[in-house]
Amino acid sequence: MLTLPQSGAHVLDHLLAALDLGVANFSVCDVRKGWGVSFEACSTVSLHYCLSGNGKLVLDDADHMMLDAHSFVLLPPRVSYRIDAAGRNAARTVSRTRVGSGPARETAPTVQVGEGAQGVVTACGELNVGGSFAVDPFKALSRPLVTRFDASAGLRDQFVMLLAESARPGPGSRVLVEALLKQCLVMALRRHIDDGGVQFPWAAGVADARLAAALETMFERYASPLSVERLAQTANMSRSAFAAQFAKAFDQSPMAMLKIVRLRKAAELLATTTLAVPEVARAVGLSSRSNFSVAFQHMYNVDPTRFRLLSRSANRFVK
Repeated sequence: MLTLPQSGAHVLDHLLAALDLGVANFSVCDVRKGWGVSFEACSTVSLHYCLSGNGKLVLDDADHMMLDAHSFVLLPPRVSYRIDAAGRNAARTVSRTRVGSGPARETAPTVQVGEGAQGVVTACGELNVGGSFAVDPFKALSRPLVTRFDASAGLRDQFVMLLAESARPGPGSRVLVEALLKQCLVMALRRHIDDGGVQFPWAAGVADARLAAALETMFERYASPLSVERLAQTANMSRSAFAAQFAKAFDQSPMAMLKIVRLRKAAELLATTTLAVPEVARAVGLSSRSNFSVAFQHMYNVDPTRFRLLSRSANRFVK
């Protein structure tokens, strides 16, 4: 059984941030009693949190799992599925092309299927993984990951807020509900790592106290002159063993991961401070302005100066 080390939960949060993990195409599916709604397969992993009611999620291979309040399901990519409310009649099914396929961008759309008594209400979205990693870190998911929270240990308060935002959406609602659904994902991954049930190689890496110590050093001391040798010493491993185990777990070399951490911190500083670009580069441990600019543009498809301008424009729009 995998168990998160003492700092493992903190490291997991940092790692998910480094993965540039978000939730896209968010919807609330309100399926009334006696109805069902089917969706086409997503190209990425999709997640589903049952807000209230009872029903089931049926996969294209006829496998299914029951849904009740606070149950969470992470589905593999390229799997079509159907959400049925309790008491569903097979003749009363509505098809939708995709979760969140409506035109709304600022608000959180609600898909209501059928009329009558409440059946099952689920929050649904698609994982959106940034381009920092060479491969999708969730590609190993081959079967649904299911977590059942209870009202006290789950996300009740957060999803009460989510329901309120969905019922009366306004500017910024979409950002809020996506953040809440991402929080649900983090909690589910923590639980599954502790239960030894996660199928991802990096879950074992986070649960390995040696690799977790090296990761924490990257996240907390990114401005320091770190090297593979120093990180290996932190992990109390030989250089070769550390490099091999790290790459196996995270599909990245230690220095490639460190670069991602530094560039994401640089993006944060560009968006939130007035530090000059060379100062930002030094603040994150990248002393060469030219190398920093090239690496930043490769990761974000825009140079640091342009990124800052776009970030400021976006912040003014949100306000």
